[in-house]
Amino acid sequence: MDGFRFDLSAPHIVVPVRITGAQRVRWLNLILDTGSTSTVIDELVALRLGYNLESAPTVSVTTVSGTSQASIIAVRQIFAFGIALDEFPVLVMPLPTQLRADGLLGLDFLKRRNLFCNFDKGILLTLPFSRSFLHRLTLSAQIFAAL
Repeated sequence: MDGFRFDLSAPHIVVPVRITGAQRVRWLNLILDTGSTSTVIDELVALRLGYNLESAPTVSVTTVSGTSQASIIAVRQIFAFGIALDEFPVLVMPLPTQLRADGLLGLDFLKRRNLFCNFDKGILLTLPFSRSFLHRLTLSAQIFAAL
């Protein structure tokens, strides 16, 4: 079970995420975004990680603000909540500075674990999926103890 505390007064839940890029490794602050299908990082962040966006393929992306273009890169590794995934596809596009984050941690990453959020205490827990009843019972006991 992995988890962390988040700032209850903040407008977003910001998750520390380590990304291994083409030339550098950086810890980023990504907003947990269950409304985003894909994980997204800002263009400047991708450049700092060593990616050449001129040669990256692009895709049309629909956001709340409308439709825009995003580059697609595969980061060497993304790590958050105790999960490390290699060659993980990430969308790259300019993000508003008002966001005050390096990007969005989307459902493509989040759907790999169960998420439990206690907004009263500011606790976010992630747990592996389980098919065994006994394992689910053990995990449930851990969740209630932590929340």
